[in-house]
Amino acid sequence: MNITLSVSGELETLVKSHRQIKWTEIAREAIRKEAKRMKKLEILQKYMERKPITEEEWDWMDEIDWHPVDEMNYKPEFVKEAMQASKSRPKRIKSLDELLK
Repeated sequence: MNITLSVSGELETLVKSHRQIKWTEIAREAIRKEAKRMKKLEILQKYMERKPITEEEWDWMDEIDWHPVDEMNYKPEFVKEAMQASKSRPKRIKSLDELLK
């Protein structure tokens, strides 16, 4: 598919003054990024509505190492515990048994 973009004014001046930049590739990457974001939103909506996610969508999520849960907020209790743990001094573990207690 081909897309034609029209730019004018300040943007046109900027593009023309930097001919060394591959503007087509920048536009292509911006479209790719937005398409990925839209696909994530569609899958997230399905997930939130408890609708089935297709095998193809699961494969795509694995490919980009993403899951709808990644977009959800942490529970406040978890955040509080994590913040407290990050402020405390690390414990010295002398044995594997002590670690597994």
